[in-house]
Amino acid sequence: MRNLIIIFVSFFLTSKAFSWCSEPMAPSVPSSWSKPTKPSVPYCVNEWSNTHTCDDWTINSYNRDVENYRYEIESYQRELQYYVDEAQRFLNDAYDYANCEIRNLD
Repeated sequence: MRNLIIIFVSFFLTSKAFSWCSEPMAPSVPSSWSKPTKPSVPYCVNEWSNTHTCDDWTINSYNRDVENYRYEIESYQRELQYYVDEAQRFLNDAYDYANCEIRNLD
């Protein structure tokens, strides 16, 4: 029984003596901080009266540009959300790291 207590106490003493704190790494910034540019409305569209005198090619081209813009915005949002999530994880890891270093001061 006495040997068991000695082993148990020495286990906790040595684990504290050999504890190691892992310093967190800051997340890398997104590859693009600039949001996509909105496509300009064709010259043949009258936004005030909500009419147009454009040919089909111009309208179709503008619609494709708007669709591409929507995809680019969604991708930009995902990239920024990923960065926010990574920054939050870094914040939590930094908090844990600081507490680990404080515990090792004893």
